[in-house]
Amino acid sequence: MLSLSALLLLCNSVQAENSNDDDPALISIDVENGYHSSESITFSGIIEDDEPPQDVFWRVSKDGTEFDGGDLQSSLIDITSTSSREQWGWSFELTFSASGECACYVSVHSIDDYGLEVVETRVVFMVEENSTGLIGFLLDTDQSGDLIDSSLQISGWLGTYPNARVNLEISGSLAQGLIQSSHIPQSSVCNEASITDEVYELPSGEFEINWDISAKLDGWMEIILIGCPSSNSAPVGASHEFSIRVNNQPPVIKISGIDYAVEDDIWHTFDATLTEDPYWGRTEMYYVWTLRRPSHSGNLPIDVQMGEDLNTYSISGAQSGNYTLSLTVYDKGGLSSEQMVNLDIKNTVPTASLIIDGEAITDGQEVRISNPSEIKLDATESSDTANDASSLRCIWLLDNSPLYEGCDREFSWTEVEEYRAILTLEVIDDDGEFATISVILIHPDEVKPFPIALVAFAFSALFLTYALVNRFRGNSERTIPKWKS
Repeated sequence: MLSLSALLLLCNSVQAENSNDDDPALISIDVENGYHSSESITFSGIIEDDEPPQDVFWRVSKDGTEFDGGDLQSSLIDITSTSSREQWGWSFELTFSASGECACYVSVHSIDDYGLEVVETRVVFMVEENSTGLIGFLLDTDQSGDLIDSSLQISGWLGTYPNARVNLEISGSLAQGLIQSSHIPQSSVCNEASITDEVYELPSGEFEINWDISAKLDGWMEIILIGCPSSNSAPVGASHEFSIRVNNQPPVIKISGIDYAVEDDIWHTFDATLTEDPYWGRTEMYYVWTLRRPSHSGNLPIDVQMGEDLNTYSISGAQSGNYTLSLTVYDKGGLSSEQMVNLDIKNTVPTASLIIDGEAITDGQEVRISNPSEIKLDATESSDTANDASSLRCIWLLDNSPLYEGCDREFSWTEVEEYRAILTLEVIDDDGEFATISVILIHPDEVKPFPIALVAFAFSALFLTYALVNRFRGNSERTIPKWKS
C-alpha cells in the first residue's frame, strides 16, 4: 500500500508540474481511419484550447512524402463549447484528382502561444475501380526513448484496401541511442519474416499487442514494426521504426549510516547517493523514506519524506528507541526496490544530585535537620544528556509516600511521631528511566537513647576485673610457709 501510494504521489507530482503550463490543445477529426473514396473526402472537426491557436494547418502524405495541405487558421469558426475551454470548428476537402490512388495520411496541426504543436492523423484510401494492395499503418502513441519493462504495449490502426487480414511483424535489436518515430510510416517490402521476428495475424482495424521483452537486457533497443497484407498478394507494406530504453532491472539501493547511537541532541544522516539503476545510472530517481519506531509506536510511520533525488535522510538522536528506516526507490520507468535499516538509539540514565539545606548529600547518608519547619530540597544539579536535561522530573517521597514533584522544593517536618524518616528522590527522564537517592532524615528533637551496649560492656569488664583480683588473692592465702629442719 505504501509503495502504491508513493507511486501515485510520484504521478501526481508530475501532473502538478505539467499543470503549471496550459493543457495541450485537443483535436477531433470526424473521419475514421480506413475510410475510402474514389472522388473526395471532406474532413471536419473541432479544436479545443484555452486560447485561440497561433497557427492551424493540414497536411497530406503518401509513400512517406508530403504532397498537399493548406491553412486552417483563417477559416476557424467559433462554436458553442461543450467543455470548460473554447472550441473552434474547421473543415477541408481532399480530392482524388489531387492525391491519386494512395493510402493517404491526413494530419491536422495546431500550434499554441508557447510553440507546443499537437498533431492528429487519419489514414484514408483514395481508390480507383481496381485498386488493391493499399495498406495503412498508424500508432496511437510515440514511445521513442521511453523506459519500458516487461512488455511493450503497441496499439494503433493497421488495415488494407480492400479490407483483409494483415500481418504485424515485430523485431528488436540493439541501438546506439534515440531513434525518433515519425507520425507516418515508411514504405517497406513485405518479405518472409526472419526467425528473430514475431508475427501477429490480425483483422484490419484497431489493434493492441503486448510484446514480451522481460528477457531483454537493459539498454537501448531499436523496434521495427512492419505491417503487410496476410495474403502476400501485395509486396509493399508500411513500417514504423523507433528506439526504447529497456528497463527490466530495478534500482540497486545502497545506504550508508549508523546502526547504534547514544541518545543526544545531534542528527544522524543516512546516505543513499550511491543508489543507481544497473544500466541507466543515478538520474531520474524518486525516493520514499519511511521512519518507524517499533519500540514505542509499532508499525505506524512517524515520518515519511519523498521526492526526486532525495537521496539522504537525517534522523534526530534526541529520542531513544529502536527505529526502522525503509527506503523505496522508483526509477523513471516505475520499477522499484526497497531496503530497510535498523537503528538503536540508547537512552542514557539520568544522574541524581541532592542538596539539603545547602549541603550536598550522598545516597544512604544520615542528615540531622536543624530547622524542620523549613527544609530546602534542591535537585536542580541532577543531570542527563543535553536533549533530556530540560525535561527531567523530580519526585520526592517520605517513607515511600509521595511528597512533592519538582526539583526545587521546601517542606516542613514539625508534627512527627517518628523522629527519623527516609527521604527518597527520584529523577526521571522522558523515556521513563530514573535514578534515586535515599537518605535518612533525623529530627532535631530526637533524644539519643542511653548506650545499653556500653553499660553491658563496662559491667562485664568490672566483673572480669573483680574475678581476677579474687583469684590472685585466694592463691596467696593458701600458701603454707615451710621451716627448715
